[in-house]
Parts: sequence; C-alpha cells; structure tokens
Amino acid sequence: MLESTCACEAVLTGEDLDALVADGVEHYGSVHPELGLNETSIRNYFEAEARLDGPTGRLDEIGEITIRRIEPALQEDVIEFFDRRAFAGNPQWGMCYCMFHHVGGRYAGEWPKRTWQDNRADLSLRIDNGTTTGVVAYVGGHLAGWCNATARSAFPSLTDGEDDEVGSIVCFVVAPPYRGHGVARSLLDGALDLLSDQGRTVAEAYPVVEARSSASAYVGTLQLYQDAGFDVTSQEPLVVRKSLT
Repeated sequence: MLESTCACEAVLTGEDLDALVADGVEHYGSVHPELGLNETSIRNYFEAEARLDGPTGRLDEIGEITIRRIEPALQEDVIEFFDRRAFAGNPQWGMCYCMFHHVGGRYAGEWPKRTWQDNRADLSLRIDNGTTTGVVAYVGGHLAGWCNATARSAFPSLTDGEDDEVGSIVCFVVAPPYRGHGVARSLLDGALDLLSDQGRTVAEAYPVVEARSSASAYVGTLQLYQDAGFDVTSQEPLVVRKSLT
C-alpha cells in the first residue's frame, strides 16, 4: 500500500501509483481546489516523493567548493542531482529540472501539463546542445549546486530587444546539506565569469528581497546580487543588472 500525507495531515492511500493518484485527484480537487492541481501535477508530486532520496540535513561544515561550467560531459551528474538530491525534502519542485523559465513560467499553458520526464529529457537535450548554460558547484566530488545562467533569448517570459547582449541568471539550486556555506555566492561568481566569456555585456537577474524559505530563494536574494555589484533597475518586477564590460 502506498501512502502520502497532505499538508492538511490527511493520509492518501492507494494499492499502486495509479490508485494513489486517483485518491490525490479526489482529495486535492475537493479539499484544496484553490491549488489548481491536475492529475499530471499530482502524479509528478507522488513520483518525486519516491525518487528524491538524498539527505535533507545541513552539514556543519563542508570542504572546498569547485565551480565548473555546464557541459555535455557533466550531464549525467546534473541529471542525477535533479533526480535524487536537488529537491530532497521538497517534492513539490521535483518535476522542474530547471525548465520552468525555459518553458515560459507558471502561467504558460504548457507548464501544468508537463511531466517530470518531459523536463528531464529537455534539460538533457539543452545541456547537450548548449542552449542551457551555467555553472555547477562540486564539494568533495559530489555535485552540490546548480546555477542557470543563459542568454535571455532562451527564456520566453524575459525576452526583448537586447537579448544577444544580456545573460539572465534565473535559478540557483543548492542541495540541502550544502546550504548556508557560500555555495550560491561561488556559483554567482562563476556565472558572471561565464557570461562575460560568452560575450554578454550585461548580467541580469530577478531576485527576491526576503525569501520565505530556501526554495523561494531559488532566483537569488537581492542582498546576494547587491554584494556582487548589481544595481536595481526595476522595482515592479524587481530586476537587477551588472555591466560585464
């Protein structure tokens, strides 16, 4: 018998995954209709609960942080990171594989219909053909963090006339054991070097001022960017920029 406990503490059950999903569809549709969850998103969540088996406790200290640029040779490490460890303890996000902004964001008609397998396959392809770029952090031989820093033209909800010059930093993911140890700062430094070497003249990002949780800080905090020399260029929405020339 499979089980999943809702945030309201209701225990959902099913003899197999399909039955568990059916119970989830009934529960979320009748008790939490405001969430707008469909069968695909509920299945994504239950499958992520089973798949995300990485540690969730924060380490007291970590070793040296090594930054590497995303390339096809790292694809297997990146996919394993998202398969098992990136969102350990946060299965709501387990389907993303950093495809959210590439698809167009929450309000894109396609996003709620996508399975985690769709996003996994697309990220693999994007790494292979170089349409998603960025950096990853290794600690002790393990991939500990990810930063998507890609040409703004790759993001449908962000694109405008300066896309060839602007690199967008849209996502940080640090596995739970390595949070609070400066991994995001190291990733940001590496992302800026990468965008400069790509010939971008401006780095742009879309931070939060105060993160409600580590998950909500995935775009980076305002303080992180200001400490790195970014200036606020828009308040609504919040946008920060840094010249790379």
